[in-house]
Amino acid sequence: MAAVDSFFVTRTLQAIEVLAFQPSSAPEVADALKVDARTARRLLNRLADDGWVVRIDGRVRRYTLSLRLVALATQFVERAPLTRAATSVVSSLHERTGGVAHVTVPSYRSVLCLAHRAGDHPSKPHAGELIPAHATAAGKVLLAHRAPWRESVLERPLERVTERTVLEPDAVRSECGITLERGFAFEDGEYGAGLQTIAAPVPARSGAVLAAVGLAGPPELDVASQLDAVVDAAGALAAKLAETDVRFAA
Repeated sequence: MAAVDSFFVTRTLQAIEVLAFQPSSAPEVADALKVDARTARRLLNRLADDGWVVRIDGRVRRYTLSLRLVALATQFVERAPLTRAATSVVSSLHERTGGVAHVTVPSYRSVLCLAHRAGDHPSKPHAGELIPAHATAAGKVLLAHRAPWRESVLERPLERVTERTVLEPDAVRSECGITLERGFAFEDGEYGAGLQTIAAPVPARSGAVLAAVGLAGPPELDVASQLDAVVDAAGALAAKLAETDVRFAA
């Protein structure tokens, strides 16, 4: 690939990442990409002409992602080997415990619920939901095992989800240290009032943690007593991913 083509591809993907957070003007995208505004405007207009981006006219023209990209991402996530393996594991964990079983992966400052099983009743988290990483056990597991990502999350103010959500960066770091020592994370009411979650890491062959398996439920379920089931589920998912040689980066 020619150098100029490689540059354009890289900048295009970076521009899409910028727009994923909020609609932005060409100068704002240019500032984020460290290019001049004319280059950013030319790139954005080409994406708009191809249907990947939508122009929002006003006093300042802004750009936002189109539903074409949303559909593309949804198709990928639903068919990814990790999602397929996670769906099987959470079904077994739910049947064993009766709790809301889920698998999450890092997604910028949040964690994305790839799969969940909760029976016939609506419950949290649901598949496709983005959860503040610091507010639930599965997020704390991933923060604990991914130090550079953790620090990028903690460098900005943390979102309060409930009255019990931990917001102090040093307190989150301390919890991550405890999580590493004992091998699992637990939270009580930080993500949902009257909801507890426990989670364990899913390691890859390389030793990196790809995902977390969590179990949520009301206090009467006593999810902490289901630690062995959660750890077994995390091990089962790790084994499935090893069989298919899945490599997942986030």
